Amino acid sequence: MRPESVTLQEADNDVLMPSGRIKIHIRCRKCGEVFILRGIRDGRGHVETGFRRCLCDNDREFDIETLG
Repeated sequence: MRPESVTLQEADNDVLMPSGRIKIHIRCRKCGEVFILRGIRDGRGHVETGFRRCLCDNDREFDIETLG
């Protein structure tokens, strides 16, 4: 299985932290687990957080948004 990162394409609502990172809120649609992570925006507008999968082994169904 190839690991894929969670990406986000919302340039309007970026919350930049002092280190240049963006806070991301991820909620699993299967079990409801919530993760708040920091990520870095790449040149294409995606945010790389290093997040791969939920504790319930879900790796596809998430609600993702920037925190403000």
